[in-house]
Amino acid sequence: MDSCNSLLDDAELVYLYDGTLEGMLTAVFAAFARHENPLNIVESGDLQESMLCSYLPVSTELRYAARVKNGITEKLGERCYEDVKKVFLSDDAQKGGVIYRYVRYAMKAGRWSFTHLAEPVVADFVELCKRVEKEAHYMLQFVRFAHLENGVFFSRIEPRASVVPLITDHFARRLNVQPFIIYDSVHGLASVFDTERWWLVDARVLSLPSNSSTEDEYQALWQCFYDTVAIEERKNPTCQRNFMPKRFWGTMCEHIPPELRKKKPEAVMPTAVARLGAAHQKLLEER
Repeated sequence: MDSCNSLLDDAELVYLYDGTLEGMLTAVFAAFARHENPLNIVESGDLQESMLCSYLPVSTELRYAARVKNGITEKLGERCYEDVKKVFLSDDAQKGGVIYRYVRYAMKAGRWSFTHLAEPVVADFVELCKRVEKEAHYMLQFVRFAHLENGVFFSRIEPRASVVPLITDHFARRLNVQPFIIYDSVHGLASVFDTERWWLVDARVLSLPSNSSTEDEYQALWQCFYDTVAIEERKNPTCQRNFMPKRFWGTMCEHIPPELRKKKPEAVMPTAVARLGAAHQKLLEER
């Protein structure tokens, strides 16, 4: 019995929140208010309980979340708050504790605390932030859109962080007259753009119309181009995977095996330049 009591006395404290950014900031506020140092802040839906930990549910309070946000932006700057939001989008199970420990340290160290990389709490925070930024950068390169019957362009992505909120502005500026949907099938989240504004929606269950009549043709042409420009003798799968990680291939039409492709590209008439070159070659042969 005594050994059991000592085990419980050594239990680590874990805060539970509802999975929202406001819930995370409320948990940070609660830790400051209660003068506690939780081991981690975990979404209640992802909880895997341990006998070595004690758990404290924290109800989301928007006013407390706003106080934490205002405190970070006023003392540490807007950039720090943006970095906190990026780390929150990470899939790392320890992100809640990383955010809390960094905010606690930064509030004492000041605005330039993000440069104190010798401090483990800062190094952990900066590392997670860079991972999310890198994943968002990958998405800007490898997103593929398909044209649906209703005129909307649709893209399905499978990122290792919930980066849809970070990348939608980029495509909204460039496809500003074209409605689109970017669907994150891993995190069940989608951004919807209607040519004027965009918003996030819960998309754990998604029903979409079929591709437009020309989408399969465009994909077939792109697949034909991709196959044609490849030089078989110079094929280097390792180099290809370095530039285009294999985990992105599942959402890219050019990597669909030929036997599984929906449509074969039809024969295309040669261009005017090609016809001119053929005529010139024929003239030379006649001479």
